[in-house]
Amino acid sequence: MVEMKNDNQKFEEYARFLCGENDLAETRLMWERLGDDPEEKRKLEKLSRFWFHYHPKINSADQVWKKTAQKLAFNTSGIRMQWLQAAWVKYAAAILLIVSLGANVVSLIHGRQTESSGIKEYRTNVGEIKEFQLADGTHIWLNAKSHLLVPETFNGKTRDVFLSGEAYFNVAKNSKRPFIVNTSAYKVRVLGTSFNVKNYPEEKLVTTHLVEGKVELLSQTNLKQILTLTPSEEAVFDQSNSTIRVNRKTKESAALWRQGRFWFYNEEFSSIARQLERKFNCEFVFIDDKAEKLRFTADFPTEDVDSILSLLNEAHNFEYKKIGAKYLISYSQNKKDQTLVN
Repeated sequence: MVEMKNDNQKFEEYARFLCGENDLAETRLMWERLGDDPEEKRKLEKLSRFWFHYHPKINSADQVWKKTAQKLAFNTSGIRMQWLQAAWVKYAAAILLIVSLGANVVSLIHGRQTESSGIKEYRTNVGEIKEFQLADGTHIWLNAKSHLLVPETFNGKTRDVFLSGEAYFNVAKNSKRPFIVNTSAYKVRVLGTSFNVKNYPEEKLVTTHLVEGKVELLSQTNLKQILTLTPSEEAVFDQSNSTIRVNRKTKESAALWRQGRFWFYNEEFSSIARQLERKFNCEFVFIDDKAEKLRFTADFPTEDVDSILSLLNEAHNFEYKKIGAKYLISYSQNKKDQTLVN
């Protein structure tokens, strides 16, 4: 007997199929199940034609996910390759297309000409913050070097968006249509609330900080609930070992970046450095692990990168050397002559 699947499982399976990621056994089982459901089979056939029309220049599965990765501003070289091959990167465009088509798929099945929902892309550059509102009234702030994929209109049962980077969401309430933020680690499901999500491809930690309301974190694979957050809680998922912890943090600290402020609480130097890179278009190179793992708690409302480094330098033993827009950081045993500036 062929196993029946719910809508979310079908979306995942169809996305894998469209991206050419199903193996022969998976494909055979899928068509066997669809043999008992002619309407669903016709839907997938129509959807396949629409997908390849939507990406007319893509003729291989590898190109599908690489194009999606490129749209999401991911670097496909070196250390990030393993992260890029995560399922959500490959399937984001396909799943979003399926969900955003909603009722339009039915029209396609019956052969009627329709204007399908498009996919909007919001992108920010280094040092840039954007503020905008979606068609459903949801208000979003997008932090530097971030990317958000959103349907122009929400036609499905959920309001799905895909985030690479950091964003603050003030979600318009709709009890019949949950709002879902897809990240590389989990899905964040809400009905109407305010929260911050951080999901940069170069960082191992994915965080969700709730300001008001309630959010559920769901597994990417089976949509089972991982945990529920209440206001002032922050979920921190470590992608290197698949562990999650919850911290208590003030609501006010959730998205101080919207005001141009840097606020760190017991944060590793390596993480701080990546935030400074995104803000000031510079580069940090750590000479040793000790310097990377130094931790800081600080608040910088208006300081530039040189002032921030000088102040951090007063708290811990490290040396830094500036070469153009690059900073070389190394651990120091003494606190004398720690700053060497070219």
